Amino acid sequence: MSVIQQLPRWAQAPTQKFIDKTKIEGTETRPLDQDGFDQGFSHAAGVLLMCGNDEVPGEDQAMDQPGLVKRNGATVHFEGDLSDGRGSVEAIVLGRRKGVEYVSYVQSRPDGYTSLKLVNDEGSIDLHGTQAQRKGGAMQGYLLSGSYYE
Repeated sequence: MSVIQQLPRWAQAPTQKFIDKTKIEGTETRPLDQDGFDQGFSHAAGVLLMCGNDEVPGEDQAMDQPGLVKRNGATVHFEGDLSDGRGSVEAIVLGRRKGVEYVSYVQSRPDGYTSLKLVNDEGSIDLHGTQAQRKGGAMQGYLLSGSYYE
């Protein structure tokens, strides 16, 4: 999928490293716990709900542009079929709040999800991510958090 190409330059490398499970300087990882799973899942579900507004009059300010949702100052780019529970959806959210730029990356798969939030406050990048995958009937994965300077 190619939605990652829609990310601003400052967010592309750390997002790709997170997807590839490669070390991101200035961050730490720890095993997935229930609170981390719940927070990451809630974030992923929120992004997917935004994707569900695609082509919905009054909800999507980018009508006639499938795979693009604009709403309340945020722009969502996504690929995949939200109606296929066995499929995969990949999405990014771009926005700015009170002068601070933020990005979210979400990938939902039948066996789990990946969720990453990045906030760029004048070159100081804060990252919070969750990778969860069902293995042997249980969810396993890790949490990532930290900061680095661009």
